[in-house]
Amino acid sequence: MSYITISRDNYFYNLNLVREKVESIDNIAVVLKDNAYGHGLETIAQLAKEFGIDRAVVRRTAEAKIISKYFKYILILAPEFIENQNNFYYTINSLDDIYKYPKNINIELKVDSGMHRLGISPMQLYFALNLIKSRGLRLRGFFTHFREADELGSSLFVQREHFNLMIKDVVNSCFNDINFHSNNSAGIFRSGKKIKNEMVRVGIASYGYILGNSALKFPELKPVLSLWGEKVGELKYLKDGFRIGYGGISTVSGEKYISIYDIGYSDGFRRLPENIIKNKLFRTPDNNYVLGKISMDSMAINSNRDEVEIFRSASELAKIFGTTEYEILVNLSDKIKRIII
Repeated sequence: MSYITISRDNYFYNLNLVREKVESIDNIAVVLKDNAYGHGLETIAQLAKEFGIDRAVVRRTAEAKIISKYFKYILILAPEFIENQNNFYYTINSLDDIYKYPKNINIELKVDSGMHRLGISPMQLYFALNLIKSRGLRLRGFFTHFREADELGSSLFVQREHFNLMIKDVVNSCFNDINFHSNNSAGIFRSGKKIKNEMVRVGIASYGYILGNSALKFPELKPVLSLWGEKVGELKYLKDGFRIGYGGISTVSGEKYISIYDIGYSDGFRRLPENIIKNKLFRTPDNNYVLGKISMDSMAINSNRDEVEIFRSASELAKIFGTTEYEILVNLSDKIKRIII
């Protein structure tokens, strides 16, 4: 069966780089939403706990329930239902959200400091704070999201200044023990000094990638995930000119071995463009290439090995498809077994 390996050493290497940027490991929250960016929700939760991190961020309440035993704090960004657990913290993205929660629920208020996606407007802040008080909710956090932390320009610094001014408003409204946070992966590494008195949310960087202009000089990170396929068949009696797979876009031309491996687009490995296949532009870590169109459940590769590493880094595939590593990784099926190595 196909499987995914998760490198403990690489994951810890990336987290150590983040650790150097913050005052305390207690300030780090690992982002585990969407199956930990395809790496396996509980698999990465176990590793983060082993590293010494006790804060996490997820998208759904169902995700929080799966990893509840690993963390003392779990921020839920878009909860689909509510459970009053001490380590669950629910995001308020709008004024309407405030009315959804019963008394004494832990909440964190998200403010729109310039992203213009989710979060209350700064002009709504005082009204929101008063409404939270009147409804008896426990405000435990206040945060924002940076729009262009991975881009050159002043946007990051403008948003930081706006957010810092709003922090003063929250404190002046007599809210205590508030968890403030704004920095994502790129924001962490663009901070010129150690980040103190604020949590950081590390997502894609913990998995070995960071996007951005090369002039920003982000650190070299190590990809954590590798995708492996298992041989399920082999083409016998190869003869030059034989056409392979749907449409016959590839022909045998001197290959000694061609085997079929159990990875296809139903597993989340996208169908490669025909020109990439015909020109053998996508290569595995062992320099093998795909022949023929990728099928729903399989692909043909010029190898006779029992197992083939399909990719070790999502960056090459991201370039081929004109997208980001995020999209390549999160599409990997959660049915594929994850193995920590």
